[in-house]
Amino acid sequence: MRNKKLDLLNPYIGKWQTEGLTKSGEVISGTDCYEWVDGGFFLTHKVDVKFNGKEIRSLEITHYDDMDDVFRSQSFGNDGIISIATLKIIDDIILIFGDNERFKGNFKTNTIEGQWERFDGKCWASWMDITLTKFKAEQ
Repeated sequence: MRNKKLDLLNPYIGKWQTEGLTKSGEVISGTDCYEWVDGGFFLTHKVDVKFNGKEIRSLEITHYDDMDDVFRSQSFGNDGIISIATLKIIDDIILIFGDNERFKGNFKTNTIEGQWERFDGKCWASWMDITLTKFKAEQ
């Protein structure tokens, strides 16, 4: 049976313009696209952005973990890296926790704004500010 908590992901469905700036001044630009896999148990998230002189593409698959009451995701990048993360959604707040990265953002009707941080082995440091804006046709 499909857990109703999966409905918390419905506002993400669609294509988003992604823009941001790293703390070292690198511009981030591209798109993010969220879609349900048939049946609505898994959410796909395709990333296609450019920053730091590179094209970053990845496919993330998110599901709901009933046992721990959180979302879990795995991301597969064009650089061969696989990332695993835990997500929590509390009202309009989005929290993402990975081994070396974390995100805190706010979801508004047609935008997501937030900040990524990276762990350098000793402490967390601000890495980038990011804004996703849903394309008009997707609203």
